[in-house]
Amino acid sequence: MIGILDIKGTLPLFEDFGNLPTKIIDENNYKDIKDLELLIIPGGSLIERGIPEEIKKEILNFDGYIFGVCSGFQILGKRVDVGRKSKVPIFRKGLGLLDVEFYPLICTDRVKFNSIFGEGEGFHCHTYGKIITNEKIFTYSYVEKINYRFKEEKIISGVYNNKIFGTMIHGFLDNKGIRNKFLKHIGLDNEIDEIEEKNKRIKEELKKRALSYNIKKKDSKEKRGIILLGTSSNSGKTFLTTALSARLKDVYVAKMGGDVRDIVPALYMIREKMDKYRSIKLGNRGWVGVEEFIEFVKKSNYKFYIVEGVMGALTGALKNISSYQIAKKLNFPIYIVAGCNLSGIEGAFFEAVNIYIFLKSIGLKVEGIILNKVYNKEHFKKINEISKRYGIKLYCIEKVANEERGLIPEIEIDYENFCREALKVNIDIDIPKLDFEKKEEDDNNFINHLDKWIKKVIN
Repeated sequence: MIGILDIKGTLPLFEDFGNLPTKIIDENNYKDIKDLELLIIPGGSLIERGIPEEIKKEILNFDGYIFGVCSGFQILGKRVDVGRKSKVPIFRKGLGLLDVEFYPLICTDRVKFNSIFGEGEGFHCHTYGKIITNEKIFTYSYVEKINYRFKEEKIISGVYNNKIFGTMIHGFLDNKGIRNKFLKHIGLDNEIDEIEEKNKRIKEELKKRALSYNIKKKDSKEKRGIILLGTSSNSGKTFLTTALSARLKDVYVAKMGGDVRDIVPALYMIREKMDKYRSIKLGNRGWVGVEEFIEFVKKSNYKFYIVEGVMGALTGALKNISSYQIAKKLNFPIYIVAGCNLSGIEGAFFEAVNIYIFLKSIGLKVEGIILNKVYNKEHFKKINEISKRYGIKLYCIEKVANEERGLIPEIEIDYENFCREALKVNIDIDIPKLDFEKKEEDDNNFINHLDKWIKKVIN
């Protein structure tokens, strides 16, 4: 049997794992680990959250093969420094099955790699990916960006020791040739057909265990969607994307730019796979272009589509790589998200209204404004009176949790806790129908748009 660990903090459907898992191992049947031939530990937030002691004991006593991916690899090591943006290291202990330590290094590239089982393709999606090890090298990845900066480099991405294998590469086992060589190595190559058949049933069961079961219809002719654009970073777009993914059934979530870490909480919530269409190119950062994404939406069978913008709506506009400029090409309806934690309810609304008016003036479909992290309902009511006067739809999302390290996607996140907080959010906004009719391209020059807008405001 090939088990996959499905406990709080894991992402058992983030990739296909070569369609190998034939048994689910969770908090209730962890003693069955001893009967497995292979245990797969998927990515997620196991380092941030930790593994229950009784499950740790079973894994440490297991004498079969173990294959860990990303966080599942990190938990097999000695320790991980999760102290990104901290003045001092913040170490989390692993199981110590591999002599390896991890330190902050961000990479969200789709990559080519070399391994002891051959060459393949996959992707990285991690915050702590710098590897210091004395173990034999299992995989090398060829990356283009490190810590948000373009830097082509060959990096160590996996190690192994006897029966224990770990890699930072998602989709490693989804390379069929590599998967088959790995199965041969562990003596299961004669059982592939039987394994794949059992895996179909396992996937169905894993899907039903999602925090929010995402019911996908066979065919959805009516497609609806929105883009969430922030007034700035830290406005709460990721939190709202996650909350919306829980409330909508039959939903597909994507991200502008290459930092797909931001939509992992939503994928954790609904248990969906990280495929290439979930990252829309912003300049040369990202996985697929706008036209390719639109064609995917047209042909796919989801009813709802949520696209999360990157940073502020106007960030990068002078280079023609801002979120609003990509939104204009996509022609999706837009909601402006403003966090009240930065400049108060008053400042958040003022910033959001200005972006709202600017975007509408250049022909974008702006549906409304979402004030996030609202700390005073009475203040919101006063702002909403003005909003109604001018026909602006205004939505209130109250502050539901302190922003501790474990709740911040770009620094340190516990997916289970983050998603549990998102489930508390009562968000009920209109999701309009999508219009795929191609619009005539007008002047996309930000300076020209800004100049016209300022003249209109001043005069």
